[in-house]
Amino acid sequence: MSQSFLDPFELSIDVTCDEVTSLDSADDTDMEDDPDYMPHFRIMLGPVNVDSIPLDSELLDLENSDNLERQEVEENSDSLERQEVDTVEDTDEEGSQTSLPRISTDEDIVNLLDGEFCLAFVNQLLELARERPSSQCKVGSCKSTPQIRTFYRGSALYLKWVCEEGHLSYCWCSQPILNRRMHSGDILTASAILMSGNNFGKVKLLAKMLNLRVLSADVFYRIQRHYLVPCIDGYWLQHQQEFLSKYEGKDVILLGDGRMDSPGYSAQYCSYTFMENSTKDILSLTTLDKRFTEKKSTNLEKACFKQGIEELQDKGLQISEVVTDAHPQIGAEMKSNYPELKHSHDIWHTAKNLTKKIIKAGQDRECRMLQKWAKHIANHFWYCCQKATSEIEFRGMWGGVLHHVINEHEWIVSIGSTGSNHCHHGPLAENADEEKEWLKKNSKAHSVLRNIIFDRRFLKKIPFYLNARETGELENFQQQILQYASKRFAYTPPVYRARNRLAAIDHNIHYSRNINKNRHGEIMYKRIYNKKSGRWIASPLKVEKTYPHIRELKKAVIQMRLADEVGMYRPMVLEDSDPRRISANLAPVIPPPVSTLVQEQIARRS
Repeated sequence: MSQSFLDPFELSIDVTCDEVTSLDSADDTDMEDDPDYMPHFRIMLGPVNVDSIPLDSELLDLENSDNLERQEVEENSDSLERQEVDTVEDTDEEGSQTSLPRISTDEDIVNLLDGEFCLAFVNQLLELARERPSSQCKVGSCKSTPQIRTFYRGSALYLKWVCEEGHLSYCWCSQPILNRRMHSGDILTASAILMSGNNFGKVKLLAKMLNLRVLSADVFYRIQRHYLVPCIDGYWLQHQQEFLSKYEGKDVILLGDGRMDSPGYSAQYCSYTFMENSTKDILSLTTLDKRFTEKKSTNLEKACFKQGIEELQDKGLQISEVVTDAHPQIGAEMKSNYPELKHSHDIWHTAKNLTKKIIKAGQDRECRMLQKWAKHIANHFWYCCQKATSEIEFRGMWGGVLHHVINEHEWIVSIGSTGSNHCHHGPLAENADEEKEWLKKNSKAHSVLRNIIFDRRFLKKIPFYLNARETGELENFQQQILQYASKRFAYTPPVYRARNRLAAIDHNIHYSRNINKNRHGEIMYKRIYNKKSGRWIASPLKVEKTYPHIRELKKAVIQMRLADEVGMYRPMVLEDSDPRRISANLAPVIPPPVSTLVQEQIARRS
């Protein structure tokens, strides 16, 4: 007689509630706003003494559990801990065999990461499995012929050869198994979703359309919280230190700019990036939640800027100049707390704002010709920033544009003591009059342009433009962040930070990759249409990205899982810097229970 049944009088019952926050001040309703928070009760039945239970019953019982990972237990439950099948022997009793590969060594991890995935239909696998000779059951006196049964655990498929009496002859799993019954396919899928910048909901929908088995949302968020985010954070800190060591003992020019996670004044997060001017290496990336600034989004950029500067200075970076946009709060911060550092403004932003002013002025019927001059005046501003070495010289060159627009290229009185009395361009083309209309001296358009050129606030900031610094590559990087942290999705603070750091690692590794060439050694180009200029441009085509850091990250994730002796179903402990310690919700009032809200809505409708 089979020993696959338990004595009902020899049972122990364990009832636990998972995912309880360690914060004393946060109750259950406070944590319901956390998308990673998925509370549930776990009820486990097991014998008091499990030493005599055969392996075949353990494998058969897997069919009755909703999720293999849910059978994890805390390390202080000695009796329940013995129920977990960390190892699967090749044979249990006579006639019972298993083929469940396990990952336990570094060599196993390397083989796992080098392996390839493929889409396989279950019917095809069953057809292949039926080719295996199915001998008679050899458990005791049973001589029945085993039949193949299938069941899933996450993304893993199990095939079992079971006879009519319920004896297990053979078991096969489609994925290698890590410790505590974690399937390698689940943890690698979760890693790929986050590290590629995807979102679980969209991948889950894709799997649904394909009728493809994937891990559950609960398992994904637990893997993300306990393994993926810590590994990404650790990798970034090591990566950052390696890049900072390149600038040891050197004066560094930093380009800085902030990015909000949503448009307008309702942003929750701000990420502030510091990039080295010459190499375009990202040296610091700071993310903050508005709960650190009294829930005021307008103060986020200044707070991120300050934290980023302090971080780099604490790590020994010698900063000589900081280049930012004309953010008034950052300007005041630099003037009051960092007077020893040279502060420059990004001339790209200034030229952009200058162009907007001229185009807006050109909306007047008498000043429409200014719109055709906007691009040329912006180019003149760039030229003055690159050529001028002092504020007086800049003023002299900059004011000359008022003579040029009226087709006057030499004049008697120079602007400023060192200003020139002629334009710096060469002979004009013959069709110059056809491309743009010359202004009339002292006309309304000319007077409006004079007010823009000699605007006091603009001239006061000339010292910030003399080094001709620009942050175009930093703007491009912030567009790359959208690949990893879209503004259309909400993330918890640790996940948002990790996604931004993935973008920074991607940039640093791939920015200086080579230009692609054809078989003749000629540079390959791609066409790009610029909507603002209305022109097509040719841009060199770089070689494809290789993402070498992804393999290292996945290896670190698997090693972290193998070293985990507790499992994912442990109480969630927030980081010391987690803004949810300040307030569990972004709303100014504590949310009432859902049942109360439903009753209020019903009452309003009736």
